[in-house]
This record gives sequence, C-alpha cells and structure tokens, in this order.
Amino acid sequence: MNFFTKLFSKRGIINEKKKDIPYEKPVEIPYEKPVEKYIQEFTKEAYNFETITIDELLKREDTLYDLYTNKVDGFLIKNFLSEEEVDKIMSNFDKVLNDDPAHTHVGFTYPAVFAEFSNRISKLEEDKKTEAVSNYFKKTKVYNSNFKNEYSIDVKERFEGLFKAISGNRTIKVADGMDGMGEYPFSTYRYLTPDVGLMSVHCGNYFGKTFEDFYKDLTKKVAVENQMSFFIMLQEPDSGGELTLFNFRWKQGQTKNDPREDNEIIQPDGSKMYVEDNPNIIKDKIKPKKGDMILFQGGNIWHRVETVTGNTPRITFGGFIGISIDKTKFYYWS
Repeated sequence: MNFFTKLFSKRGIINEKKKDIPYEKPVEIPYEKPVEKYIQEFTKEAYNFETITIDELLKREDTLYDLYTNKVDGFLIKNFLSEEEVDKIMSNFDKVLNDDPAHTHVGFTYPAVFAEFSNRISKLEEDKKTEAVSNYFKKTKVYNSNFKNEYSIDVKERFEGLFKAISGNRTIKVADGMDGMGEYPFSTYRYLTPDVGLMSVHCGNYFGKTFEDFYKDLTKKVAVENQMSFFIMLQEPDSGGELTLFNFRWKQGQTKNDPREDNEIIQPDGSKMYVEDNPNIIKDKIKPKKGDMILFQGGNIWHRVETVTGNTPRITFGGFIGISIDKTKFYYWS
C-alpha cells in the first residue's frame, strides 16, 4: 500500500476491503396527472328550434325520439289550443285558486309540482310520509280523470294525440305514482306573480341530480336524463316571462348551490360560470302567444323563464315527457 492509499484509508475515504452494502429499492414518487381544467362548450349557432303548425308537426313521426337524442332541439307550436279553448279553461281557474295550490316565493303551482311536493314530504315525520304520498297520487289520479269535466277542454287527450302521432308508434302513458299508487299529474298550472315571478336557470338533468329521492321511483321505468319539457301559454304577461335558452348544454357534474340561484353555475371542476357576465353566453328568447305550445329538450339545454313584469300574471300549463327504459313507450308527468 503506497503512502497516499494509507493516508486516505485512515481518513475513511478509501477502504482496503470493500464492504457489502445491502440494496435498497429507490422510493417511487407517484405520478399525478395534471387535472385538466373543465372547458365549457358553447353553441355558436342558434338552437334548432322551429316555429311550426300542428299539421306540419304531425308529419314528423319520430320527433319525440329526435328530441330525446338531440337531433332537434324544440318547437313553438302555433295555436295548439284556440283562444276560445284557452278562455274556457281560464273561466274555471277559480277551481285552481280554491283547491290548495302550492304557493312558492314566485307564485304557485297546481297541483304541487315535484319540487314542492318533495319539499313538503321531507318535512313530515317518518310515520306520516307514506300516507301523504299515497293521498297525493290518489288525488292527482282523480284530477287527471276529471280534468275534462272540471275545465271544459280535454287537454289530456290532446296531449296524448300529439305525442302518439310523433312517438314513432310507441305507447303514450301518464306515469304511475310512487310504488304504483295513483298517478303523477299529467300536467300542472304554473302561475308567476308580476315583479317576482320567474323560473331560475335550470335544466331537467340538473333537477334529476338535485331531487334524487323524488326521481328514484321514476328512474325504475323512465330514462329521466334528457327528459323533454312542454307547456301551453294560457295567459301572457304584460312583459317579461320569456323562455330563455342558453347556448350550452348540461354536462355531468354541473350543479348550483341553491335551486333558486339565477346566475352562478358550478362546473364539474369546481370553477364557476356566471350566465349574466360570461361574454360567450347567448340568450335565445322565445315568447309564445296565448294557445301556443312549447315542446323542447329541456333536459339538457340550460334555460330559464325571465321575471314577469307589469300587472298580468304569467299562467302556463305543462309538464315533462321521457322515454321508457326499454325504449318502447313515452311517459309524461308533472
């Protein structure tokens, strides 16, 4: 061993005999893929929303399925009911006012729509809920059966006649109530009070996630995602009350902090979009006249009803329609 080897060996830098060092596998640092920021897709062109007559629509035999699959977006059907027919219905409107309509902060519905009905049931004690649900669906079945006698016009038959003609030869049926008890209302009145009455930004698919307990029964038979919306204008407001379509569709994971929220939509990645401030948002406003009917893809098109102004309430009559799980029929309800 030479001088330098001895020197460095004494300092521990060089060992004359190599010692065995056990092999230690290096610690693997897990690789986390960067989270891609959610990008909202906006429609650059207007929706495929047509103004059409009943006769023209009846020639399109599979229109409901086209709506369900987004092949078409919606229709403004002129004079679905004549002004005289609407007047007959409205001449009996006191029956609505005197039969416990479901009042909300924007007006009322009759019978109670699913959101208000669900809210009422949730406040009851557990041992009273079953009876309340049963009574509700039994009463609405009677309402469905007696509508023609009570309001002079058989709107239920008119709805089913139209839906059948454009169903691709599928069965049309009012949805049975929860656990087979009675029926859902085939359609409901919606009354919006001037200066406060509106329907905040929403879509049917959002409601399906917000009121999941209510939808549990329907989803056993109806493909509620991409359900369609329909309504007839019974009384036009002085101003406001337009149906506004926003140029973007529902995406899984979108939500709101509160169903009443009318500006902020929370995106799947947690970011927020504001429909009043986003420069990419187009508002396509549709204003039906008395007796006109709207039928559109309300399940995945975000939309709202603008605040009613003036002195005249906005009164409509409508509901929802969805294809069955096995695709052999369409159910409608409200």
